[in-house]
Parts: sequence; structure tokens; C-alpha cells
Amino acid sequence: MSKTARTLAAAGFIIASTLPAFGQSAAPPSDEHVKALIAQAMQQTPQPPAAPRPYGEQPTGPTVNLTEQEAVARARERNLTLISERITPQTFDFSLAATRAVYLFNLTSSTGYLNNTQLNTNAFQGGGQTKTETSSWSGGLSKRMWRGGGNYAVGWTNNRDTTSATNSNCSPCFSSGLDGSFTQPLMRNFRIDNTRAQILTNELSQDIAEINLSAQEVSVLAQVRNAYWELVYAREAVVAAQSSLELATKLVGDNRVRVEIGTMAPIDVVQAQAEEANRRQQLVTAQATLRNNELALKRLIVGGTDDELWRATIVPVDRPTMTAQAIDLEAAVRNALSQRTDLAVTKKNLETTDITLRTFENETKPSLDVVGTMRLSGRAGVGREVQDVITGQLIPAPSGSYLNALGHIGTFEAPRWDVRLNLSYPLGTSAAKANVARQRLLRGQTEASLKAVELQIATEVTGAALAVRNSLEAMQAAQVSRELSEQRLNAVQSKFEVGMSTNYEVVQAQRDLNDARNSELRAQLNYQRAIVDFQRVQVTR
Repeated sequence: MSKTARTLAAAGFIIASTLPAFGQSAAPPSDEHVKALIAQAMQQTPQPPAAPRPYGEQPTGPTVNLTEQEAVARARERNLTLISERITPQTFDFSLAATRAVYLFNLTSSTGYLNNTQLNTNAFQGGGQTKTETSSWSGGLSKRMWRGGGNYAVGWTNNRDTTSATNSNCSPCFSSGLDGSFTQPLMRNFRIDNTRAQILTNELSQDIAEINLSAQEVSVLAQVRNAYWELVYAREAVVAAQSSLELATKLVGDNRVRVEIGTMAPIDVVQAQAEEANRRQQLVTAQATLRNNELALKRLIVGGTDDELWRATIVPVDRPTMTAQAIDLEAAVRNALSQRTDLAVTKKNLETTDITLRTFENETKPSLDVVGTMRLSGRAGVGREVQDVITGQLIPAPSGSYLNALGHIGTFEAPRWDVRLNLSYPLGTSAAKANVARQRLLRGQTEASLKAVELQIATEVTGAALAVRNSLEAMQAAQVSRELSEQRLNAVQSKFEVGMSTNYEVVQAQRDLNDARNSELRAQLNYQRAIVDFQRVQVTR
């Protein structure tokens, strides 16, 4: 049976029921009788089917139930911003390794061969033409020291010489030597120098990069938590919009029945239809917001478009906190002063300033270095005695092999020692002294910034605690407002059914209830965001 036929049947039933009364008396029907007739007519008139609720829909693709902690864990592991930022501290490892390489042992070695033919011009050169061949090989080990800033080196030299000169008492001749040297600063560069300052500064820069990474992680995870609760809010807002649309649709159907039985003017149906269209538009807007919020959360917790979660529908299972959270402001401020990343960075900057100041102060000191060298020599060979052309004495021929030359080193037969003390000091006002004065001013500026950061931290934590309290009060007030709006709608609806209120009042009451629901949802979200922000400001800005 069509809707019109059912309506006519209901109207005929109403007319048949009222004809006896009109035949007996012209008195108007009672309110109770009218209400009973309307109820019978409404039973005969089907209501338009309500649109399915979003939570009841079955998504076409895969769904993933997600808690807040699971979203945070996924972001910590897969967020692309964090993956990129984690690389920055690692780059300092290579910079430090390159700078620290100057303090590693340095091994050197060389080998060579020399062939020399010389045309002589006097008798002291051992003949008119001499030919000399020299084979050499050497090795050494050197190192710069971190403590004290000294330089140390040990070398080993070896030669094998053959010659045709008649004044040479050996051919081949073997010579070997052990050399040692050191340079030890006593004032300037003793405690710090440019290389050590650079290493210490790079270490602090790496610490700052690690701190900034922690701050970035806390910030991103706070964004994830807020995005999660935005998605929860969006889904609840769709449900609220759906419920509001159902009320408006029901009012349209009720008003049509009343118009058909003559108890309401057609303009009231138009007014209800306009409100229904408005509620439908609000539902479309809420659904669009839901899709955008889900996309925003995915961007933070997936590792790319190939992530399985990117193509799935996220269903948040957690619900906002409705109870008051205990806030210990003093403990929160103390915690922030010990954990805030910006305060830690400022302290690291102060340490960097101190290192630079120490470096400039080092440059103002006199350069006083102890320099020492030592050489132990050994010689052997195969030859003959020769006569010194000046003194006439016989020079004994060396004897032995290369191993004998090495043995002579251990006997300390030919030691050589050299120790010097080098001093240099610039006269007048140097550039280093000016740099020291400037760096001390900068250090004072950094100390003032440190105090300003501490005050800012206390202010931000206090403000975040106040925001938690204010949002809690706003949420509680919004809850009361929603409950009162529900009571008002029920009262207006009851009065409307007995003809004591107008259609406009019902529409207005439904509209107020819809606004109250949205305000309550937004207040719940604001409270949840305030809690997240209160936890965040104890770690980072």
C-alpha cells in the first residue's frame, strides 16, 4: 500500500470515529482524543529510514583497531621525520673520528737506492773518479698526546754504502741509528689547544643534536596523540550529526502526518525540511572532517604509501578521559627544569662558551716548550786501515756485518742528547686578550639566557596546568549544558505533542541540543589535548 493510501485510510478512520460526535454535539474534541488519533495515524504512516550510523558501517577495505599507545609506538618506529632526524647525531661520529685521528699512532717507513758517480778535483776525495752506491731503509712511529698536548716520535734508520774511493776504510759500510724526539708544552697548549677544543665542541654539538632529536620525538609523539584524539572527536562528531539528522527527519515525518490530518500548517513541514537539510549538510561536513583527520594521523604513523595501514581504515578504540587528572604543579616544574630539552641545550651552549673562553685564555699564555732529541748510532763494515792525510795516523778498519751495527746501538757507544727550552711571548695587547674579553661578555649573556629559559619553563608549565584545569571546567560545564538541552528538547517535544508549543520551538530545541553535543565533544577533545600539552611542556617547548 502506498503512503498516500495509508494516509487516506487513517484519515477515513478518524472521520468515521468522529461522525457520531458531530451528530450529537458541535463541541470540539478533547486534547486526549486528538492525541490518540494522531498516534493511530502515525502508526499507519511509516517513517523514512534513517541513514546508517558511521560506527555501524562496514568499511570496504581492511580496518585496524588502534589504541593511543599503539599509534605512539608506530610513530616512534616509522615516522619519516624521526627517521630522518636520527641521522643527524650519527654524522658527528664521523666528524669526531676524523678530528681524533690526529691522536692515533702514525707509522712511517721509507726505502731507497742511490747510485752516484763523481769526478773529483783533489786528492782528498779518494781518486779522480769515485762511484758510490747507497741502499737505505727506515721506519718510525709518532703520536700526539691528548694529555699535555705533547708530540713524541721514534725512528729507526739503516744504510748500506759501497764506494770506490781510496780514502774510505770500508766498503760495504753498515750504519744504523735509533732516534727519539719529543716536544712538551709547559704553558700554552698544555691543557687545551685548537684541536682539543674542536673535539670537545663537536662532542657538545653531538649532545645537542641528541637533545634536539629527543625534543623532536616528544613533539612528534604529542602530534600523534593529538591527531589520534582529533580522529576520535571526528568519529563522535559524525555520530552526533547522524543522531541530529535522525531527529530532524523524524520531525519532518511527524509534521507531514499532522498536516495531512489538519492539525498543522504546511509551512511547518517546510521549516522542518529546511532544518533537516541543514543537519544533512552538517553530517557531510563531519564526514569530510573524519576523512581528513584520519589522513592526518596516517601521515604521522606510517612509513610510506606502501605501509599496510595507509590503505586501511583506522578505528580508534580509546575514549577521552572524562575524570579529573591530578596535577602537581611543583613536581611538574621541578621535572621540567631537569628534563626540558631547551634548557639542556642552553646549558650545553654555556659549556661550549666555556671551551671557547679557555681556548682564548690559552692563547694569551707564553709559549714555553721543552724540546728534546736523542740518537744512538752503530756502525760496521768490511775494509782496511787508511792513513789520515792530515794527522798521518792510521784509522782502524771497521769490521762486522749489519747485525754488528745493530749491536753497537745497544752498547751506547755513540749517544747524542739534545734538550732545549723555547720561549715566546707577545708584547702589548694581543688579539687573544681582546677575544677573551669578548668571550667573557658572551658567557655572561648565555648565563642570563639560562635564567630566562628557566623562568619561561616555569611559566609554560604553569600555563599548561591552568589550561588543564580550565578545560576540565569547560568540559564539565558542556556536559551539564548537553544534559539540560536534552531535558529541554524532551519537554518541548512533550508540549508540542499536546499542542502547547510550536514547531519552531521544537526545531530550536533540536538545534540547541546539536550545538550542545558538539560543544561537549570539542570540550572533551580540548581537555585531552590540554593533558597531552601539559605532559609535553615538561620535556620540550
